[in-house]
Amino acid sequence: MKKIYCIALMTAGLLGLSSCSDMTSLNSTSANSLGSVAQVIPGTVVSARTVQVDASDSSKNMGTAIGTALGAGAGSLLGRGKGQIVSTVGFGVVGALAGRGVGAAVGKTKGQELVISADRTKEQYRVIQPIYSQIGAIPVGTHGNLQYGGSESKFLPDGF
Repeated sequence: MKKIYCIALMTAGLLGLSSCSDMTSLNSTSANSLGSVAQVIPGTVVSARTVQVDASDSSKNMGTAIGTALGAGAGSLLGRGKGQIVSTVGFGVVGALAGRGVGAAVGKTKGQELVISADRTKEQYRVIQPIYSQIGAIPVGTHGNLQYGGSESKFLPDGF
């Protein structure tokens, strides 16, 4: 029975890690953006640099939870009595640390810091966004629209 429990936990953990979302697609958005209103400002990219975007706390927390469950499940298969309790707790702690590391690594992505000069006012706006798979890195001199306000801001080149 314990082996079946451990196998079920490991399977759930693998499925949980593979379900981490990819925020580098223009076809996905956060639930917080539903119903939000954004202002659109036409402009040109005057500065662009690549940045590393760290994993969100939710990715790290999911990794920690899955690692704890997998570690504790594996530890519960070892020993008897107090030894089993110690191995369950010990493996759970090690699994939590490993899972948090995996969650942090899986959630990292490359992004861009763009400075946009508005066409009409020449005011400058700074936005940090993922490198979207449909667009790729946006070079200096690209014209498009800065959408800001609500919960997400992004610059989209003309045609997107």
